[in-house]
Amino acid sequence: NRAVVRAFFATLERLGSGEEVAALFAADGRQHMPFAPDGFPKLLDGRDAIARQYGGLPAAFAHMRFPDLVIRDLAGADEFLATYRSDIALRSGGKYDNTYAGRFVVRDGRIAEFHEYFDPIVLQRAFGGALQ
Repeated sequence: NRAVVRAFFATLERLGSGEEVAALFAADGRQHMPFAPDGFPKLLDGRDAIARQYGGLPAAFAHMRFPDLVIRDLAGADEFLATYRSDIALRSGGKYDNTYAGRFVVRDGRIAEFHEYFDPIVLQRAFGGALQ
């Protein structure tokens, strides 16, 4: 189960397609982003929504790294807490570096739930009006 969480970050780092990211999720998998600012989704419900959200990675980002990734076990063998920092270069020339905590629930080898917490002000500064 931990391997699917690691695969999620590895797929992001190699700027995989939205379909590749979505394939790591259960068919009814969800990503929650409760601190997302206006113009950015707070919930991705199902593989199609996840694929759409992550589909723009190669076009938007020159590189994406998570140099401080730590994955900790939570309850049982299917829940994990990941803490991480991003080092992301935007194709537009800017940077998007944020700090995160993510809770993953893995079911049958797929991500069933991913709750991602990040600083929305850093996101807004990096992307500005592009979130709208």
